Amino acid sequence: MSEKSTLLPPVSRRLKHATSRRLQSLRRGDREMPHYFIVGAKRAGTTSLDEYIVDHPLVLRGLVEKGCRYYDVNYHRGPAWFRGHLPLSADLDRMEAKLGARPVFGESSPYYCFHPEAAARIAADAPDARLIMVLRDPVQRAWSHVRYEITREFETLEPVAALEAEAERLAQPDETARWYAHRHFSYAARSRYAEQIVALRRHFGDDQLLVVQSEDVFDRPAQTLARVFDHLGLPPHVASDYRAHKALRSAAVPDDFRAALTERIADDTARLGDVLETPPTWA
Repeated sequence: MSEKSTLLPPVSRRLKHATSRRLQSLRRGDREMPHYFIVGAKRAGTTSLDEYIVDHPLVLRGLVEKGCRYYDVNYHRGPAWFRGHLPLSADLDRMEAKLGARPVFGESSPYYCFHPEAAARIAADAPDARLIMVLRDPVQRAWSHVRYEITREFETLEPVAALEAEAERLAQPDETARWYAHRHFSYAARSRYAEQIVALRRHFGDDQLLVVQSEDVFDRPAQTLARVFDHLGLPPHVASDYRAHKALRSAAVPDDFRAALTERIADDTARLGDVLETPPTWA
């Protein structure tokens, strides 16, 4: 199996999700909005965190992997399309009667914290939602990001060249090309965490946003998930499996990439001490 294929769900599971979505969209009745959103960051462990959360007996798994990406890349499809992905209130009523507590469910996209309109869109539809953001060492995150894009065959430049081309790519006059670059080639920009946290807090209260370290998710999963479940108003739960999902083979960060990335984000990383009550250990 190629490394590229490990970054995508199996075809059989994708076909199963597609069938489930079609059947769910045909059902009539009131729908419930997501209780929580994992908003990013990309290549920081959001897929793994999502898997750990949905292992909780009071958390429902969505109809697609992590979520349907409505508030970033699928917003143009409209609210009716989104509602077709949401559970019926009647189904949750029945589950609540059986379980003794009402189940919750979430939506996850590593692009939500970086997309310039996603936070406002989420706040308009789900103003009381709980948000979770995962921060990884910004150099490691960017290195994993560029390797991911190369593995998926979106990126054709060498890593340092891709960093050097980032600003020009993100400023392209052609809107389609600019948005494509914004989603795929924003290596340094997505490691500027303070900017993204401040932007999220324009729409959500401090108590609605929980920031955790990627390193804690993998090194201390039970303790970190205890914080997450408390944030979501759920009783404690120990997941049955804490393996990493969508991981790339380990590769050391080259010195030239580290130096170039660090220079581009130094001012933002320094701001984390002001933005977060407890800055990440690598800050």
